[in-house]
Amino acid sequence: MEALYPYVHIIHLILGIMFLGYVFSDLAVISALKKKFSGEVSQEINRTLGQRSFKIFPLTLLFIVLTGGMMMSRYSNTEAGFFETNLQQILILKIFLALIIVSGVLYNLFSKLTNRPKSPFMQEHFHKLVIVLGLGIVICAKVMFIV
Repeated sequence: MEALYPYVHIIHLILGIMFLGYVFSDLAVISALKKKFSGEVSQEINRTLGQRSFKIFPLTLLFIVLTGGMMMSRYSNTEAGFFETNLQQILILKIFLALIIVSGVLYNLFSKLTNRPKSPFMQEHFHKLVIVLGLGIVICAKVMFIV
């Protein structure tokens, strides 16, 4: 695993940038488009973006989780411990924040696949939550190696 770590790290970072970049662009740019156009045009924007993001978003998150798990095993395991060092404690916080995002994405996938309506919170605020949690994850990732 040590030989693969730098490559896994690069893949993890690129996918993380793509993931948060999409969410940010949805909040900053796409939401402005949806407000500018009304009715059928707005629904077509939602439909087009929804189809594409349904294919890309979960797959990107899956690989972020897989690569994160591979990297996590370097710092937190049965030999090194789980809560012994500050790095490990911040890493566990980072994992907890990521699990909230994963849970939300799984809920949205379940809703879409079963044709159930999303809760109003998930429909209106999930991407805002993802941006805040993603920022927390990035800060944790930087602080882990400083503390």
